[in-house]
Amino acid sequence: MTEAIVETRGLRKEYTGRRGTRVAVADLDLRVPEGEVHGFLGPNGSGKTTTIRMLLGLASATGGEMALFGRPVPAALPEVIGRVGAVVESPKFSPNFSGRQNLLLLARSVGVADQRVDQSIESVGLQGRERDRYKTYSLGMKQRLAIAATLLKDPRLLILDEP
Repeated sequence: MTEAIVETRGLRKEYTGRRGTRVAVADLDLRVPEGEVHGFLGPNGSGKTTTIRMLLGLASATGGEMALFGRPVPAALPEVIGRVGAVVESPKFSPNFSGRQNLLLLARSVGVADQRVDQSIESVGLQGRERDRYKTYSLGMKQRLAIAATLLKDPRLLILDEP
């Protein structure tokens, strides 16, 4: 059997406030084998983004277990997060820099070779527009630039939240 690249067992997230307790994720069991594509479908407020945020260590679980690459999360997150590329919510780029300049800045800050920038731009189909300022990009182009940013480190796991 293929190793599970993402796995949850009984994953749960509850929020407690003045109106009581609200369950955002209710006992989610999920297994994603390496090499497969999976999607979360559901209405707004059904826990899709919350699940992604828990897997990435951006939110804590109330209960259950999570693993990435067979390693427990959040305990092993520092060990595995470098193999994950993610777009969660709306990424921020400098509006006056070109798409390529934004990616170069990001790549250099994490020790990635400049050639990966051009490869990532090509992978998402932005060649020919990479020197345009980010603020002139359409929504679709901005989303593709965000995906290009996640591809810079050649991740084994790509997590996209409404890109």
